[in-house]
Amino acid sequence: MQSFKIISLDMFQTLVNIQGRRAEVWKPLLKQEFSEARSLELGSQLLKGYYTAASAAREAGTFISSREIYYIGFQSILQKYGLDYDSTQAVENLFAQHRLSEMYADTLAFLERICEEYQVCIVSDTDELMLPDFYKNYPITLFTSEAYQSYKNDSRNRMFTEVIAHYGVEPGQILHIGDSAADVLGAARAGIRSCWLNREGHHWDHEIKPDYTAETLDEVYELLSAASSPGFINQS
Repeated sequence: MQSFKIISLDMFQTLVNIQGRRAEVWKPLLKQEFSEARSLELGSQLLKGYYTAASAAREAGTFISSREIYYIGFQSILQKYGLDYDSTQAVENLFAQHRLSEMYADTLAFLERICEEYQVCIVSDTDELMLPDFYKNYPITLFTSEAYQSYKNDSRNRMFTEVIAHYGVEPGQILHIGDSAADVLGAARAGIRSCWLNREGHHWDHEIKPDYTAETLDEVYELLSAASSPGFINQS
């Protein structure tokens, strides 16, 4: 008997690499002043602002969409650096570049394998318009923060409770795979098992630990194969 019935997946930095589109986000804003270093600097500021706004909303028990957060972030950066560009247009381009994010080398084979063996969903802290649409080629159910007005690991933890309710299984029969602390911590609070996909060799510094850690989706599939073998013992 399989230990897991449902495979839940994060999107960005798990299935696709948004970092490969960073230059195209900032070239229209920086124009002749564009450089890789500058795009990295401003990209880091924009992402920091995103996490700050999302965290504040989580703590307040409210919700703000990715579109709203990024609009505020671009407004701040444009004003700070005196850049002549429209914030709405900047957000539209950011969304477009997210949709163009390329799959990692191990993504396609992984999806084809697990979609044959498990029920699969994507759980993403994004607006739906940000997501690449390749997932539509597979029997994958989508859960977004925009749709449920909630984030992974916020006070309601609705993203993961909705996954449990949708499939009607025990939480421990779901494995969520993602690259962020919110993926692991939110899943754990719902009783869902987690696999931290640590592609870049980061250090885990939270008290609650992931049930599993892998560096690639190939490693994740090996874990799943082992979990479906007779005599498999869960780690937790």
